[in-house]
Amino acid sequence: MCGLSERTRTLDFAGVTYNYLDTEAKQMSADLRIVIVGGQHVGHHAAQQLSEQGHDVIIIEKDPERVAFLSDQYEATVIQGDGGRKSILRQAGLDRTDVVAALTGYGAMTNIGICTVAMNIEPDLGTVARIDHGDRDEYAGLVDEVVYPEELAGHAATNEIIHVAGGGVQTVQQVTGDLTLVELTVSGDAPVADRELRDVSFPRGSVVVAGRDSNQLPGPEMVLEPGLRYLVAVKTDVSDEVVRLFRG
Repeated sequence: MCGLSERTRTLDFAGVTYNYLDTEAKQMSADLRIVIVGGQHVGHHAAQQLSEQGHDVIIIEKDPERVAFLSDQYEATVIQGDGGRKSILRQAGLDRTDVVAALTGYGAMTNIGICTVAMNIEPDLGTVARIDHGDRDEYAGLVDEVVYPEELAGHAATNEIIHVAGGGVQTVQQVTGDLTLVELTVSGDAPVADRELRDVSFPRGSVVVAGRDSNQLPGPEMVLEPGLRYLVAVKTDVSDEVVRLFRG
């Protein structure tokens, strides 16, 4: 099993892979064993992506028709049964598992309950639960991470709308509860326009991570050019100030 430590996460952006540390998470090996409870839309796509990354994924789904579909579409172990039952979770081999992700569509408390049962079997498991609203603080301490798919879909739709409209602030990924990676386009009259990074006083809690259009890693001499996009890690309490620097 995995011990508590730092975990390196990766983000693919503009053809470059960036690594950053999540110090609140558990150390994961390169090839993980993951049990996903819930094989509907969210669980299915999560399993596909994890498998493509080389991880060993087991799906638990109680709908027989869905199990048949997954078995045809997915080259992995699919267990039919109620993922909230100890006997079913034990079939998945929790003693060899790194993370249990409860991604059913039956609500937050069902998914939290599944994670609780799993941790009762194997206390050192990493746990992820799907929730049905955005109040993450309500579940703090109950599981390691929560995921709100509707929020992610909303971000994606917003980003496409902004892109079609000609630029602006686009959310790339939420790293932690108060730290977000955003894509910002420099406007012509912005305070940062045509200035080098070393000459810009960014608020504490923000950092330019990359130049989107040039694949350029930031250095003190990098010029923030009008019309180009930049990836910025920013804390919630200074996000408005950072946006003003880029947008004017």
